Amino acid sequence: YAFAQTTEGLKVHGRIIFEDGSAGYSLVKIYNQRAGTNISPASNGFFDLHGYKTDTFLFICKNYSPVELCYKDSVTKWSYDITVYMRHIEVEMNMLVITPDKTYDEIQNEIDSLGVKNTDTYKNVNAYQSPITALWEMYSKTERQKREIAILMNDDQRRATLKELLKLCVKTNLIDLSFYDFDAFIDFCGYTDEYLQQTSFYDLLSSIKQHYRYFRR
Repeated sequence: YAFAQTTEGLKVHGRIIFEDGSAGYSLVKIYNQRAGTNISPASNGFFDLHGYKTDTFLFICKNYSPVELCYKDSVTKWSYDITVYMRHIEVEMNMLVITPDKTYDEIQNEIDSLGVKNTDTYKNVNAYQSPITALWEMYSKTERQKREIAILMNDDQRRATLKELLKLCVKTNLIDLSFYDFDAFIDFCGYTDEYLQQTSFYDLLSSIKQHYRYFRR
């Protein structure tokens, strides 16, 4: 577990400790930037390094902050016994995707497309002509699950469409609502597919403004 030893250099003996109590020593790589080589610590976390004092060693482990080690400014010692602490990265930023705001026409098209899709296997079955099939569709666990999923997907689409509409309402100063309050406001309004599709856009905006006044009280 050692880099090639030099006659005029540095010797470091140490141990790695994960601050969160992990024991994933096999996932750690210790890089010598000058030499372009790397090693892994022993299964108990101990390691031995040999190199020049000007060498920089990097301790790398996925999901942990890298640790840099260099003794180039130290002139009094050539041997060290150390402990390297690996700190877990608490927050990992996801990729941010920015999309342009939708127009009123685009939102209206999405409203028009709302509705739970028919998931029945026999979509055109006539209950009078085929009562057994109709009963099977009604009580079949698989068909019920398919309908439940379709309902949830439509609810998600309605909420996403209303959020786009609220973004435009805020942008045009119709209401002053934080993005973090969108979900609560949508629940407060309780708009259904039927209401959204049967109401003119002007009346819908008026309704949003009216609901906002009561929401803020």
